[in-house]
Amino acid sequence: MKMKLRSLLVAAFLTVCVSAGVAFAQGTQATASYDPLPALPTSNIVAFANVQRILVEIVPRLMMKDPAMLLKMTTALNDVYEKTGINLLSIDRVAAGLQFIGPATHEMKKDNLGIAIIIHGDFDADKLIAFLKKETNNKGSEESYGGKIVHIEPRPAPPAKKSDRETAAYTFLDDHTIVIGDLSQVRATVDAASGKGRVDSTLVQLATRDPNSLIGLAGNVPPELIKDLQSTVSNDPTEQAISKLLTGLKQVFASFGATQMEFDATTGARFETEAEAQSISDLLLGLRQQAAANVDVQELRELISAVQVTSQGDQVQIKASVPTSDVQNFVAMTLRNEKPTVEPKKPETPTAVKTVSKPTTTTKHRRSKKRRGH
Repeated sequence: MKMKLRSLLVAAFLTVCVSAGVAFAQGTQATASYDPLPALPTSNIVAFANVQRILVEIVPRLMMKDPAMLLKMTTALNDVYEKTGINLLSIDRVAAGLQFIGPATHEMKKDNLGIAIIIHGDFDADKLIAFLKKETNNKGSEESYGGKIVHIEPRPAPPAKKSDRETAAYTFLDDHTIVIGDLSQVRATVDAASGKGRVDSTLVQLATRDPNSLIGLAGNVPPELIKDLQSTVSNDPTEQAISKLLTGLKQVFASFGATQMEFDATTGARFETEAEAQSISDLLLGLRQQAAANVDVQELRELISAVQVTSQGDQVQIKASVPTSDVQNFVAMTLRNEKPTVEPKKPETPTAVKTVSKPTTTTKHRRSKKRRGH
């Protein structure tokens, strides 16, 4: 896709994240709940976002201290729909899958990664297709695969070439579900929709272990990736110790959730044995204590000390919570910094110097009087 198209979609996504609360309050409804996560093709890493809950519940809560900005941003939504045919407020869930192609290392290239993103919502398919064709000057192509029409980005002019893994594509699985990604994974998602080569159900369960999470992810850790990472470790004793403990690492997971009072983040891992999990837990507890002891700011020290580190069976879990009020303040401060402001012109340098010099002289005079008084 062109940079213009990418910029528009990114801007639209950011817009919906700060404006959806008002629009939903005015009666906008999403399509029926649907979980695209199990519909992903075979993947090593999976993730999902409960977009509907984020828009209805979380965004208004975060924007409470800046309602003017919330109202202002809603005006951009109609323009996005008119141009693209995507009703961003109707999106309820998004799922993404990443597959490692070939040996996994810390220096993987595009050809070694396959990605598929499934979005469920209310789409005007004809309008979206027309918009994308216009943005690519009708230079894209189409193919029929598994009973679906797959739309493919323009190919580079010869002699330049792009592999299927480097070529973006998309298709509609049904009237409310679109998949985008590289061409190979889009095809794989079409196959998965018919029951062939679906993502591992245990990985899906790990990503959704917290039913109340807003965002969740989970990933398998290939043994060759662990060996590759261990080969890059320095001779530092601590790094060496951690490297050995990671030998039995099998899976990682994370989730982000919220209650009325706080936001929480949870991350963790599964190991080959309970003993390995317990060793990692003990190490993390020691690091937490050491980190808290070296922090001078009391609030930050208390936050670090409150981080929970637990182990259960072959799993290690780390959980941290932040009060909602702190997150609201951070969001309000960030938005204030981003707002364009019109400031009066600063006085010229000579005037500024004169203004500063007077109180400086007065201060010295008062201090000299004070000394004579003693």
